Amino acid sequence: MKIHVSHSRKELVEICEVFDLDIPKYKELLKKELCVAILYKLTTIDEIISDNEFYYIENKKELIEYLTIPNQSKNLTIKEKDNIMLIAKKIIAYVNNGYWLSCSDFDDWDVLMKNATLVASYGDIPTCLRAITLLNNDLKMDKKIEIIVSPRVRKLRDKKIALKKELNTKFSIRRAPPGRPFVVRFD
Repeated sequence: MKIHVSHSRKELVEICEVFDLDIPKYKELLKKELCVAILYKLTTIDEIISDNEFYYIENKKELIEYLTIPNQSKNLTIKEKDNIMLIAKKIIAYVNNGYWLSCSDFDDWDVLMKNATLVASYGDIPTCLRAITLLNNDLKMDKKIEIIVSPRVRKLRDKKIALKKELNTKFSIRRAPPGRPFVVRFD
């Protein structure tokens, strides 16, 4: 188990504060020392304080998972993000053209898969998430591409889906025989 290098020292200090990890002088430690101290502390404690405001982490297992995967909130330069978005839009165009390579910007299957795995690592960007989700519906794919989404974005998305299901009302009308009242029901 190792903390991924994309997590900044500032974020690791913030994690110590949010989850109340009792690490002495954690603000003065170097990033390598802080990583070792956090991992040691996580192996010695049984539970952590859950955070439902920023990180949306409920237990120790989720915190370890969050720290071991690449940091999704790391800042991309504008040029890098534009490039990733362009590739994602090309993948969506491939899907919208009926999964035909001849109608897309991709020369062959390997280039498409290489670009798709690159885009899948930026699952917090909605266009990238949509592109890979649509691409995974392709019947020619023998192995689905796993999208890397931070737990924070995953929980926000799950909340949004649950709210949408809750607010989705259904309208049904049943006709009654003549002389009897009719019923309008919203389920």
